[in-house]
Amino acid sequence: MCGRFAFFQEIDPLVDDLGAVDLTDPQLRSRWNIPPTAPIHVVTESIDEDTGEVLRALRIARWGLLPPFAKEASFSSRTFNARRETLAEKPSFRGSLGRYRAIVPMDGYYEWVRDGAGKRKQPFFIAPADGTPLYMAALVSWWKGPGGHEGPAASEDGRFLLSATIITRQATGDLAEIHDRTPVMLRRDQLDPWLDTAMDDRHAAQAWILEDTHLLEDATLAVREADPAVGKVGNDGPELLEPPQTLL
Repeated sequence: MCGRFAFFQEIDPLVDDLGAVDLTDPQLRSRWNIPPTAPIHVVTESIDEDTGEVLRALRIARWGLLPPFAKEASFSSRTFNARRETLAEKPSFRGSLGRYRAIVPMDGYYEWVRDGAGKRKQPFFIAPADGTPLYMAALVSWWKGPGGHEGPAASEDGRFLLSATIITRQATGDLAEIHDRTPVMLRRDQLDPWLDTAMDDRHAAQAWILEDTHLLEDATLAVREADPAVGKVGNDGPELLEPPQTLL
């Protein structure tokens, strides 16, 4: 699964590389401990109704997808991850699969593993060994809800709130020893087909995301211990990426 991650990369190189426009809040930059329901960066593609041109944008969304039928924003606490095997079937996600696919860029994510005695959970930070960004396959939804939305994920008129979920798959190899689920991490050259608005059938999108040939190879990842302080949402900072110091 993916329940906590870090995003501290520079925005300008990211949008330049992706050919996107920056529609984000400049106050939301480096963060090392992002939990569900927090605002996150997402990359989307949409068609301008007036010009017919495709717009690729870096936006801010609430982490936890809110489908049209959600009654309250708290619904998003249950939908921050979505299993790729059942996207086309689940009511919460199937509406977004054909029309509102996205990418969540990040520097790495955390998973917790119990020690041999099963008493203590040690967090690990999983990220590309070469320091390049991770690109997680995701879905988004513009939620109307009660309207009058505020914050960086709200539309300019406050009528809608952009929300997102990160897609996961069954873990294999070394990652399976950490957790039985892992995010769907796409190769850089596979971002365009996933975001392509021409793939507007959810069944075609379901078949595409099930293909492992689109995935970043696990061998390119590095796993290292992180400070247990990352378990507390209020803690933030680059020091969380380092293991705790042991006093002799």
